[in-house]
Amino acid sequence: MLDKVHILTLLGLPGFGRNSVNKIIEDATFTPNSLLELQDLVHIVKENYSRLKVPSIASLEASYNFARSTIEKCYQLNIHVMGRSDVDFPLRLKSISDAPVLLYAKGNYKCLNADLSVAVIGTREPSAYGERCGELYGKWFAEKKLVVVSGLAKGVDAAGHRGCISAEGQTVAVLAQGLDTGIYPAENRSLAQEILERDGCWLSEYTLGVRGRPNFFVERDRLQAGLSAGVVVIETDIKGGTMHTVGFTQEQQKPLGCLNHPEKYLINNDKARGNRYLINQGKALPLFSQEDIDMFIDKMQPLPVLKQSISEKKAKLVKPQKAKPEGYDQLEFF
Repeated sequence: MLDKVHILTLLGLPGFGRNSVNKIIEDATFTPNSLLELQDLVHIVKENYSRLKVPSIASLEASYNFARSTIEKCYQLNIHVMGRSDVDFPLRLKSISDAPVLLYAKGNYKCLNADLSVAVIGTREPSAYGERCGELYGKWFAEKKLVVVSGLAKGVDAAGHRGCISAEGQTVAVLAQGLDTGIYPAENRSLAQEILERDGCWLSEYTLGVRGRPNFFVERDRLQAGLSAGVVVIETDIKGGTMHTVGFTQEQQKPLGCLNHPEKYLINNDKARGNRYLINQGKALPLFSQEDIDMFIDKMQPLPVLKQSISEKKAKLVKPQKAKPEGYDQLEFF
């Protein structure tokens, strides 16, 4: 088991990314209490994962000191840091492929483990009808006590957040940047602040000072789907960022719904072509009325059910434990 300082220390080393750290987390047979023990753990995992490079103690110490400094800065900024072994780490995100190993949250991080949550997503340039529906669906879900998840982008994302807030619900903004950098897009900064003031949360897997890059938005999309018990597309074209989230939703085998536009709102509306495609191909449930929403919610898996499912799987996967190495008493973690 690795705690957040272990994880951040490894992530700060050359050649250690999310995949390699995930491998170490999954194969760890003991909790390191010193840098020498952390180095030894990498040695052990390397037996079955030859691509790992065993870091020197000097590089581990430098990275460890920086990790501790970063966590202290997060504390000063009221940013909560969560490693995979922390009880507050979102359970739904532990079970997805390419799971995050470290998360940063600002605001009410407790809502990340709500019994039911739903992602409301779509194009940055919706039709007027699509934007109204994004706000309406955010409101409906909040009234039914679901946490609304989205990406704080302009267009549908912002509409979903606003609708949820209007119903005094909790909403999570999953960001593709460090939480101490200026919110992007700038036009949604006041909305971002309102999310915090209304008991919502910002979430990111990127450390302090990291600004958004194009590939980060795709990585962010997997977290939107992963954090949710179901995903609703308000408007999307055949191609676009929303379709990345759709793909992750299908991979994670979660309910997918699409706003089913009345015919008059499909005329000259390219931003709804993806909706029609997903509905016509049977890949998404058509949603329109509150009754449709109720049926969609019934298809979601509440968190207590997920917990039971994970516990049953763990009971079947008992790994043989290797003995904890002895004789390491230097450079202990604080």
